[in-house]
Amino acid sequence: MVDVMGRTPEEFEEMLNAQIAEAERKAAAMNEFVATLESARVTGFDSRREVEVEVNQEGTMTRVSIDDEALEGSTSDLEEAIMEAYSDAGKNMSRFLREQGHRQFGGGDSAMGEFVDQISSRLEQLGR
Repeated sequence: MVDVMGRTPEEFEEMLNAQIAEAERKAAAMNEFVATLESARVTGFDSRREVEVEVNQEGTMTRVSIDDEALEGSTSDLEEAIMEAYSDAGKNMSRFLREQGHRQFGGGDSAMGEFVDQISSRLEQLGR
């Protein structure tokens, strides 16, 4: 009988099959995570809830909704409300991203954790 790395050929084949299955599981989780990110849209509001901003996974503003009450104030008040809502949307997207990352990867994959942390940190800075 021939040993392969201290294992029988059958044991070695079983080990390889288990590693392949694990790699396929991780790839499927990554694909699902990427698909979730690509379609993600999250909103945020100013403190008076007169302005609503929607952002995508990159932090790009995709929609702004302004109530009539917000238009009654000064231009600088409106600008401040938009930036406040944008900041809130960034924080909400960051939270969503972290939740999805934890759900998909359980926080155990350090490369994925670093990736999520990096994106989340940038999203947390929106509107500042």
